[in-house]
Amino acid sequence: MRVAVALVLATPCLSAWSSAPSASAPRPALMTRGGGLRMCATTATAVDLVGDGGVLKATTGAGTGMQPMRGSTVEVHYEGRLASSGERFDSSRERGRPFKFTLGEGKVIGGWEVGVASMLKGETATLTCSPQYAYGSKGIPPLIPPDATLVFDVELLNVEAPISDAGTFASDNANVPRTPVDIQRAYEDRLAAQPVKKEGLEAAMEWLKGIYIFGFFSGKEERPPWYLNPLLTFPSIFVIVGAGFWLVVALGGLHRGEVAPVGDDLANFIDVEQLKL
Repeated sequence: MRVAVALVLATPCLSAWSSAPSASAPRPALMTRGGGLRMCATTATAVDLVGDGGVLKATTGAGTGMQPMRGSTVEVHYEGRLASSGERFDSSRERGRPFKFTLGEGKVIGGWEVGVASMLKGETATLTCSPQYAYGSKGIPPLIPPDATLVFDVELLNVEAPISDAGTFASDNANVPRTPVDIQRAYEDRLAAQPVKKEGLEAAMEWLKGIYIFGFFSGKEERPPWYLNPLLTFPSIFVIVGAGFWLVVALGGLHRGEVAPVGDDLANFIDVEQLKL
């Protein structure tokens, strides 16, 4: 739940610190560790973005563009000051170029992650970040002392939506018809786009083209390379096989069924004359 409080703008303050606010004074936006507050001449309504008073946002100029989400790349101009003294420690405008970063990657302080994510493109706002949402107990000496509350005037210049790695079926197929009316219209359009059915000789030629007979009836884009054309490969195979067969016969490697007769007696092995003696 967002709680409205009074934000003390980081302009040079003319009043002194007070250790305890009066009952009639508005709730302070900038608190010291001891509970003191600094009263300034200009105050504006602020919103507690995290619920513990750690990040306060006061809108100083309305935006009209998109609101960034986690993973969005944003471009901002900003000026950072110490809440305790109003001393400026950083300014993108002074450097002459805006600052660009991606929300959710942890490259900026927590107060910025929360505060910038709540802005709209074109909006200007003042973010007040307590130490736990800034640079904590260490700070960044000598620019930012330990346990420092920081005030940033931020202008959100541009927002680039994140590129989704994984989408839904509907988002990945946005043009697919889904309603009954769209499905019927798509079906009718498909029927109307079909070519007129051919008849007679033209139909026969179309049928022959779908049967591939040695390259006949085929268009040039459907024919294979010349060295794979069946009109060449098939006759070549027959010639090679026939030549091989002729060589086998010519060299005597083939018997034509003429087998030398072999006797079934033992005359070739036994001397019959010797047996008669």
